[in-house]
Amino acid sequence: MSGRSPLNPLSIRQENICTYGGVFGVLLSLTCLIQHFAVTNPQHWAAKLIVPAYLFAILSFLLLSFQKINALVFLIISAVFAMGIEVVWLRDASFSLVVLILLMYHVVMIVVLFAEQIPARLKQKRIAELEEEMKWAGKI
Repeated sequence: MSGRSPLNPLSIRQENICTYGGVFGVLLSLTCLIQHFAVTNPQHWAAKLIVPAYLFAILSFLLLSFQKINALVFLIISAVFAMGIEVVWLRDASFSLVVLILLMYHVVMIVVLFAEQIPARLKQKRIAELEEEMKWAGKI
């Protein structure tokens, strides 16, 4: 069901932003995670803390691609984690372009989501789904 309907107030453009933006974010986060395993020292305390942050970023972008209402909150938290990861890289006198791109992508996606009014539409979608579930609850 693409386009606007009572159960899906997102336009096709907004659906594409969520789907493709989420998939690209997952791929970018996976790239950072693979680089992390290849480059860092697994015994370092910071390396152990960074892995869950990358997994959280993957989860955040997966939620976005599935158009879940909690995706924006998860993305904001994930952006803070990405900023912390970038600080850890720079503090250790290292630089990773893909980690910097991940941080910038978080910021861009959050701005685009607000500019396209996607959080409000996702909330409308969730309310419509709940109303539909309540409508059919006693009938089946």
